[in-house]
Amino acid sequence: METRIKHVAICTENYDRMAEFYQSIFAMKKITNGMTDATGTYNPDRGHISDGLIGYALLQRQPGIGAGLDHFGFEVDDVGKVLEKLAEKYPDVLVSKTLDYVPFAGIRAHDPTGNQFDISQNEMTNVREGYKESGWQQPRQLSHIAMRAIKPARLAKFYQDVFGLEKVDRYSDSDNFYLTDGVAYLAILPCDNDSYRGMKEGMHHLGFKVESLESTQRDLEQLGARSPAAAARKIDVGRDGSIRLKNLQACRLGTHHIADPDGILLDLAQA
Repeated sequence: METRIKHVAICTENYDRMAEFYQSIFAMKKITNGMTDATGTYNPDRGHISDGLIGYALLQRQPGIGAGLDHFGFEVDDVGKVLEKLAEKYPDVLVSKTLDYVPFAGIRAHDPTGNQFDISQNEMTNVREGYKESGWQQPRQLSHIAMRAIKPARLAKFYQDVFGLEKVDRYSDSDNFYLTDGVAYLAILPCDNDSYRGMKEGMHHLGFKVESLESTQRDLEQLGARSPAAAARKIDVGRDGSIRLKNLQACRLGTHHIADPDGILLDLAQA
């Protein structure tokens, strides 16, 4: 079965500064038109953005919804087969249809630790605009989605069983699992109790490959100078900042570590 990691969603209080950050630093472009704004009104100037490989949904945070990394999505060639595998091997997983206005996916489900993901197929009626296109290649693209789990081996098996992701042996060991769809990676890392925050399961950070870390750092500095609200944030601050940084550095796919304007952890590597 053909599977591609195709979508990441973030809930934010400030679409404009987040869009400015990702468009300025990673050259993302808008691929859909229209999203809900802070007033609950449809705003035609908002939309999903993309690096050419993976769509990025900057969703307006609404009451009762947490800020930060929210879910991600797969595009498959046969949604029916995925649903059959879920029903056969993981019958406790809940599956729901998404709302008609969602431009990427028709199905929402979750893994054994509660991470939610979309499942899409190009022929689905609600897949529209840039999500129906083949995309493009550019020097800076999203390389991995990382999550933490108390039982990472169990979680890795789920994504292998259901989506056919392949284990990457050169990175993986008995505690850390790196899976791939052939292009992007899903990193599954263990929780720890160095800090109570490290005990939390769920999506942890995003990774990007760039053509030059030096050039990317210059772009980060220039953005911070001209638009401080959209600047990257330091990670190693506060009483547990060093622990947060250490946990991010444990990922084997990145070498430079920052946070976006909302504080979402990012792991960069030179391609």
